[in-house]
Amino acid sequence: MTPSALRELARLMDARKARDLARLDRLLSEDRRLGEEIAALAATARRDMAEGPPLPLPEQGRRLAWAAARTRAAERRRMALAAEIRAARAVAVQSLGKHRALEHLTDRADRAAVQIRDARAEREAPPANLTRPG
Repeated sequence: MTPSALRELARLMDARKARDLARLDRLLSEDRRLGEEIAALAATARRDMAEGPPLPLPEQGRRLAWAAARTRAAERRRMALAAEIRAARAVAVQSLGKHRALEHLTDRADRAAVQIRDARAEREAPPANLTRPG
């Protein structure tokens, strides 16, 4: 494969690497957001008590039941997200490895092309000036 073809392939792999890393970043951001939501929901009762007069018991019960339901939903999503993150991380690692391998191959092909060009120039060069007898 020529160095230019390898560079073109590396460009394509760079786009794939960027896509895979962006997906992983998006999933990790969602995981952080869910973690923050779960923490905020866990503090609902404490926050309600600190903010002023207590809510009537039926309202407190409804609010805590709502917070518990939202917490369970966020925890379920986070558990499902963990599997997606593992898969996305594996894909991103593979993309990075392929991209680095292509960069290495491109560098080697560039060096080989320079060596071939230099060897050809040396073969085709006119003979060195020889001293004239005389």
